[in-house]
Amino acid sequence: MADIELTNQSAPKTYHRFVRIFYQIRATAFAWLFVAIGMQMWGRGYPGLAWVLLALQFLAYPHLLFWRARRAPDSLRAEHTNLVLDCLLLGIWISALEFPTWIAFPIFLGVSLNNAMNRGWRGALGALLGFASGALAWALVAGFKVSPYTDPVAAALCLIGLFVYVIGLGNIAFAQSRKLRDTREALRQREEHYRIITENAGDLIAMLDAEGRWVYANPAYRRLLPEAALEIGADALAHLYPEDRDATRALLEKASQTGESQEFLYRLIATDGNEHEFQAKAKSFSHAGVSRTVVVSTDVTELRQQDKKLAIQANVFENMAEAMMIVAADGTILSVNRAFTAVTGYGAEDVCGRSETGFRTALQPPEFYEEIRHALEHQGYWTGTSWCRRKDASIYREWRNISAIRDAAGCVTHYVHFFADVSQSTHPDRALAH
Repeated sequence: MADIELTNQSAPKTYHRFVRIFYQIRATAFAWLFVAIGMQMWGRGYPGLAWVLLALQFLAYPHLLFWRARRAPDSLRAEHTNLVLDCLLLGIWISALEFPTWIAFPIFLGVSLNNAMNRGWRGALGALLGFASGALAWALVAGFKVSPYTDPVAAALCLIGLFVYVIGLGNIAFAQSRKLRDTREALRQREEHYRIITENAGDLIAMLDAEGRWVYANPAYRRLLPEAALEIGADALAHLYPEDRDATRALLEKASQTGESQEFLYRLIATDGNEHEFQAKAKSFSHAGVSRTVVVSTDVTELRQQDKKLAIQANVFENMAEAMMIVAADGTILSVNRAFTAVTGYGAEDVCGRSETGFRTALQPPEFYEEIRHALEHQGYWTGTSWCRRKDASIYREWRNISAIRDAAGCVTHYVHFFADVSQSTHPDRALAH
């Protein structure tokens, strides 16, 4: 426990970046005022205590405020309090100096600008009240005296300081304005890029409100739905397949409530009456306190149809009564069906991924396979019979047909082996036809 407390005490406290900026400005300005007010006090018989207070106020005071703001729980709020305290103490000094015009005016204008830039009109009003309160407090204690005369050197220093300070504020305002302009331009360009991407994307991109109504739909929707169906505020789910509508609405509500992405499938009935199937992803966010959901949908109609066709073909392949084996052009066995296992005794796990050359079960000399290779190269197929060995070492007579599959360029991509056990038939060709 002691180690934990020591760690927490030694950890550096973080503070707002404006605290350091105010500290640098205050330390520089007060050091300048130390010289200017010192020139005003020089030769006028001020006691030694006044000079000590001058040094404490304008040389030590800025560092104490910086230390206080850094240690405060809310450093920025503490710094705003420091600005008001500046006004109060400077008001006391101006009253004590009997309101020298060209010291009082630059100081009051400077602190007013400083507070106004940081807190607006409230800051300017706070500066006026603080400055006036400090001046009034000293007048009540030591009496109200006015002596507008200002030492020429002190006046020159104050006016130069005010000029530099105003130029500095103008430079800060200019830098902030330029940064704001550049940020807005960057945002505009980014929005333009996103708009171009969105409006030219092939996918459907939409923004919906919490009730599932249109806020935005990209032009890709117009290929499927009429303009009236895409009007802002219209029900975005009206054209979904009835069986999918409630499920989609529930997922959109879940995305809005949890903030988590939701992926789902839905079917949409287009204007031409055709049904389209989409793979969608929904993501919700909050903008200005209003819930919005972005939905990106990809048309997977053709892909799903192809998947169904492939599933049918795979089912047919797997359930054929005759044995089949598909071999890649390099001789690697890719797939076999159940009938293959029934005839040979070898399962898919025994042969798939192996070389067809190393797996051969036919009891034939090498010349037999050279003949097959030659026929496939020149004719594209080979048909014949041979004696083969099963996994359990039993012998059977096999009729086999091998066809070469070529791509559009004429290159062989696969070989399809189609065979059957004709051991019990005296006419293998008739057995195969049957």
